[in-house]
Amino acid sequence: MRTEKVYIVTTTEGCATNLMENATYRKTLELSDIQSVQTAEESNVIVINTCAYTTDQEDKSLSVIQAYQKKFPDKKVIVGGCLTKINSKKLEEVYEGDTFHPGNIDQFKKSLNIENDITIQDVESHFFDKSDFMDLTWMHRAAIAIRPLFYKVENLIGKKFQPLHNVLKTSIVNEEYYGITVSQGCAGHCTFCSIKMAKGHVKSKPIVQVMHEFQKGLDLGNDKLWLLGDDIGCYGLDFNSDFSTLLKELLNIPRHFELVINYFEPYFFLKQYDAIVPLLSDKRVLHINFPIQAGSARIVTEMGREYDPKEVLKRITELKKANPELVVKTNIIVGFPSETFAEFWQSVKSVFYFDAILALKFTARTGTRAIKMSDQISELNKKFRMAIINAAILIRHSYIAMKSFI
Repeated sequence: MRTEKVYIVTTTEGCATNLMENATYRKTLELSDIQSVQTAEESNVIVINTCAYTTDQEDKSLSVIQAYQKKFPDKKVIVGGCLTKINSKKLEEVYEGDTFHPGNIDQFKKSLNIENDITIQDVESHFFDKSDFMDLTWMHRAAIAIRPLFYKVENLIGKKFQPLHNVLKTSIVNEEYYGITVSQGCAGHCTFCSIKMAKGHVKSKPIVQVMHEFQKGLDLGNDKLWLLGDDIGCYGLDFNSDFSTLLKELLNIPRHFELVINYFEPYFFLKQYDAIVPLLSDKRVLHINFPIQAGSARIVTEMGREYDPKEVLKRITELKKANPELVVKTNIIVGFPSETFAEFWQSVKSVFYFDAILALKFTARTGTRAIKMSDQISELNKKFRMAIINAAILIRHSYIAMKSFI
């Protein structure tokens, strides 16, 4: 056993990929005879896995790095994650130590002077680590705390309260699920997003490899599975396939399981609609996330995306009729440059088509086209709009809860 005691912390507020990477780093330590500890106080090395999806997340990451450096000046601090790729210049203003890029096991090992032949295939984790959950937002922590109590009530009564049951089970990270990362990166050209800067163009696992991991999970007794990707919608573009082909193969397995599908860009949903809707009608599929981002077609175009939100909402309505228990989640960006109040109101109305909604305030990202756009919305205006849409989300979520008990 080596003498290092390593504490790994994340700055994400809910990114499933970031959390799964953390679990993978801990497994790397375990196979390298390095102790992973639960608190910074008992460590001599602190690893910070950063999230930088928004400017707010970037600022939080920088603040966390500074805080740990100040509080533990005698401990080695290592920084990894998306911030190292998205805004390395800003990182250099507060940090001078070793870094590693998101999910890069070789760089992670180098930063800790690990010399062995361990590869990502050896250490790739399939479960979220509960020790990371305390770093999430209070809303995530509250939902995670409520979930087991809700299940106990259901067990006592002998009834599942749908759709709230599936919403709680799948909309927040869940350590019961066996996660499989099917792809990284994306094929989009969004004017606001920095994920491509961090992860690059889509890189998909071969279907046969995903099938092997999926079957292995089932054979080990895991009937709850979570497919992960920065944009699963573009899965397979790098080898002339698509996600509907993969999903068909998975659903052809004659076993009971529950499936969560993460981040499916609406453009690919519409493109694969005829093939994928019959598959999503399978009751084993519990959840899918279509990040619509805006209710206005003009704003969606300004965002560098290629779909009509009205068409997406229409197709989601049809999908929900085919599979009423399917949880459909979305992300919405508020205050994109030049967004009028009328266009914002279209986003507010779109809230009522989904079962779980996350609204994010637009923040201009370094290196994106959106930062150079004219007609930037003022912070005060964005805060006002966030208050309105969060009120709409609260109404929608309350309706989902009440509907479950009626």
